[in-house]
Amino acid sequence: MNRTVSVIMPAFNEGRCIYDNIRLTCEILAEAGITAEIVAVDDGSSDNTLAEIERAAQALENVRAVRNPYNIGKGMALRSGFEHSTGEIVVFLDADLDLHPSQIQTLLAVLEEGLYDIVVTSKHHPQSQLDYPLSRKIASWIYFIFIKTLFNLPVRDTQTGLKVFRRKVLEDVFHRLLVKKFAYDIELLAAAVRFGYRVKEVPVILNFKRELKWGRIRFPDVMSLFIDTLAIFYRLRILHYYDMKRPPLPVRFPKVLVAIRGCPPSEDVVKRLTFEGNVRIACLSKTGGFGEETGEILFFHGEESLRNWLKTQGSEVEIVGLLSSECLPLGNWVKNAVRNFQDPGVNAVCGPVIPGPFSTFLERIAGMVFPTLLTRGTDTRLYSYKPMRMTGKGLSDNIFLRASLFQEKQAGANSLSWVNSFVYDRNTAGKMRYDPDVAVSKPVPPLFFPYMRMVFHMAYREGFFFFGRYGSGNRFWEAFPMVMALLIFVGWLTLPTDLYGGIIALYLCMIIVAGLFTFSLSSAPPVMLGILCDHAARAAGFTAGMLARVKERMFATDHADIRG
Repeated sequence: MNRTVSVIMPAFNEGRCIYDNIRLTCEILAEAGITAEIVAVDDGSSDNTLAEIERAAQALENVRAVRNPYNIGKGMALRSGFEHSTGEIVVFLDADLDLHPSQIQTLLAVLEEGLYDIVVTSKHHPQSQLDYPLSRKIASWIYFIFIKTLFNLPVRDTQTGLKVFRRKVLEDVFHRLLVKKFAYDIELLAAAVRFGYRVKEVPVILNFKRELKWGRIRFPDVMSLFIDTLAIFYRLRILHYYDMKRPPLPVRFPKVLVAIRGCPPSEDVVKRLTFEGNVRIACLSKTGGFGEETGEILFFHGEESLRNWLKTQGSEVEIVGLLSSECLPLGNWVKNAVRNFQDPGVNAVCGPVIPGPFSTFLERIAGMVFPTLLTRGTDTRLYSYKPMRMTGKGLSDNIFLRASLFQEKQAGANSLSWVNSFVYDRNTAGKMRYDPDVAVSKPVPPLFFPYMRMVFHMAYREGFFFFGRYGSGNRFWEAFPMVMALLIFVGWLTLPTDLYGGIIALYLCMIIVAGLFTFSLSSAPPVMLGILCDHAARAAGFTAGMLARVKERMFATDHADIRG
């Protein structure tokens, strides 16, 4: 085989065997005469997986270590590995080697025949040899019938962890995908078939090695897979989301300056931005100077200093990215943003700020509560993965602007408008695109009091600017908790009993449904309680903010009367 091959091995808590599995894969490929690189991806393991991968990278040729900062999901791990790979042919291989790497040669031979673009292994192929628990065989057949009904794909098994792709397939499809976890296989194959790529199914030899018959799969994971699959069908058949065309990566990568609000940036942030190439890093801090340089990082005393530097010394900078010091970019953050600027009608690009990572149970629950429709309203797209669209609002924690627009906006901006969100006037300054691939993660304080304190301050600002020029398009949901509090505490005196009881019952049903959608007996009750606490804090903060605004205007009126 003349073409280079990249084997991507996603790993989570495989420290006991990952080194030996990488070494075995290298040996088998070398014996077969296959020129290959191994890209092993640690998906935020809590054991020594990363150390073992790095040991393999030092001891073995053509082994590359990649790390996700925390456990994002297998789909995202594969994508991270692909972004660090170079091969014309890309192989997905589970790091536990339930699927022996000796089978790679067979798949590559089928691909080299030239009739197909994708070759997948299938547990349902009549020639497959399976050492596999009966319960998982039954579950696999049920899912196959479900998938066949929805998508009618030319394969009987989408979930087996050994697949081979021509690189062009992944370049065309990967950046369109939204699923980061278990349903990524079906989304990838469904989108690829949609674009006309040809898929071949071959038999597999599978030796299931997990001590537990379900491996790491839990009931919430099964339900998440089911819901994600329905969401893929909705995007594919109804929204036609995957048909959206994105500009390719530019031939000439523009000069990008990423300004981090707060110093110093974490080591993970610096590594990720440095990896992406033509990117300079700047810090906006209270102690920074006028473009003072320390190593690879520029330091500025606030946005005004940065704006002046761009005008006098940074004329070569074409795009400015804003990132909170608490945020960690996911994937090729800069490259995914830059490709959008190929469209001359796009002057700004924003993405979601995903809650995470979580180290405690209460942090995980807070991460479930924070981005829901009941707590964020229409702004939920700013905190979770949603389809790409043009928008009028993005978070200043995660936004890119053309340098000229950044100078124009920052020059006349009220500083308060940059505290939590950036409200963008698309009518006068072009358009902003929301891209789920331009994602960062940000920790959320744990329930209950730290989380409620954060929500109170956010709601205070929303209440303060509710009737002002910096108000958002989310006004109904911002006022919703305050309205519900009034109904609960005042409505029982003024509303008919049946009407009052119906309103309260409907409100509680909404919260219960939100909790049940966690599909976890341990998570549902605290999520329900968390939503109630969120609404209580938002109602108090929103009311306090509105009263503060009224007080400010009253005093301003009084002073005007005195001056008159």
